[in-house]
Amino acid sequence: MKNCIVIGAGNAGRPVAKLLNYLGTEVTMTDTKNLGEFTPRFQEYLKELEAMGITLTLGIREPDISPFEAIYFAPTIPESAPIRKSAEESGMKVLSHDYISGLIDDILDMDKIGITGSFGKTTTTTMITNIFQAAGYNVYSCSSMKQNLVSEALVNDIIKGEHIGADIAILELPHGTIGLFKGLTLKIGVLTNVLPEHLSEFGGSMEKYAERKSVMLDMCETFIANCQCGDILSYKRKDTIYYNMKSSYSKDFDTEKYPPKFTSYFEDDVFHVCYEENAKAIDETFKLDSIANYNYENLTAAVAVAITYGLSMDDIKTGINAFESVGGRMEYLGNFNGADAYYDASFGPSIRQALEAIRDRNIIVVFGFLDTTTIRDKALNGKIVGDYANMVIATGYAELMGELNMDNALELLNAIENRDVIKLAVCDVEEASELAVKYAKKGDIIVHLGTGASNSYEEVKQKMLKGLNEGSKRYAGRN
Repeated sequence: MKNCIVIGAGNAGRPVAKLLNYLGTEVTMTDTKNLGEFTPRFQEYLKELEAMGITLTLGIREPDISPFEAIYFAPTIPESAPIRKSAEESGMKVLSHDYISGLIDDILDMDKIGITGSFGKTTTTTMITNIFQAAGYNVYSCSSMKQNLVSEALVNDIIKGEHIGADIAILELPHGTIGLFKGLTLKIGVLTNVLPEHLSEFGGSMEKYAERKSVMLDMCETFIANCQCGDILSYKRKDTIYYNMKSSYSKDFDTEKYPPKFTSYFEDDVFHVCYEENAKAIDETFKLDSIANYNYENLTAAVAVAITYGLSMDDIKTGINAFESVGGRMEYLGNFNGADAYYDASFGPSIRQALEAIRDRNIIVVFGFLDTTTIRDKALNGKIVGDYANMVIATGYAELMGELNMDNALELLNAIENRDVIKLAVCDVEEASELAVKYAKKGDIIVHLGTGASNSYEEVKQKMLKGLNEGSKRYAGRN
């Protein structure tokens, strides 16, 4: 293929353009937006494409497609768009997601384990990676810790050759990535949960969101899923291997209809993972240096994957013992004037698992901005966090978008039903963190919640640390 035009310079078009360029195709990318209409961060991404030799023609509403052998349409281009009809009538090759997936599949010529779900993908990916490394595998791993857009991180890694020499690939597959690369072939597919998240991208439809996640059913040789997913989508595959962590959140799961092969629970502060192997009941215990319950649920999924693949329990425990935490997942930042501070990306239902183990402590929440390209339910987040926090300091600045919108912070705070919760709205995380230290007493816990700890990990973390340190100096000796 000599040349190709990519229609749409967004999150789908960029990785496709990079991949085709890497494989020797002359690529032109076009978009109706001018460069200045993209956020500063996305402008930098587009400038990187130019530096790679990709031609950008931005601000063009009716691009000339006649000079090109092939064309790729981003998913945001409507099926009814005239340019699609023009491409079809011209007889030029239209590159499908299956075609793009096939290119990736050929490059990653090894066993692949894919992890999808609403929450827990990154931590589960990291745990599985640790386990396989402990077992002696040369692992290529890709998750949102490299870049929020995993599909682009994966292509970047391929360009840099990070996959070369690996004998297994462990891949986080968020809904966008799994849609773009739905033709990947997986040895094992993992579904951590399906919860009402990203619904604004699916017309508010949980059914359409679950349908996107169900793409994995046809991608993998073996499918492992949380019991929570049974009635939502995994019932479609009769050979699904289920796992379940017993907790107050799992009481509504139908474990008789979807019996788990792997069951985990806490007993006397000891975490057990139980399963049956060769007609023998196995009960193994684990200890994580973590205060977040969700890490233990992710651990259960990782054990299920490793046992199913055929790894030894010794290697599993060695790998889990090497797990320290994932950045932005109840990441410990230090003690500030007697208060322990944590950095977490939780929002929505995952807030409960992040805070459940510390709900008896005095908790001050720094709640970062929620919306990105996905519009999230601020009222739901406010309602949930109000069940745990003594104080909530909500912020209005979205680092990913470079925008300030205080209405979002106020909407979250106004939804808190517990009248005893102290509520403050400020511009950004730095200011909020400084105030958190001001009001914290010895023994309190300060926790950042919100998507910034994931999609703008380093920027938001540095703001929080700066605020915590400034607060420690300014309010030293107050408590």
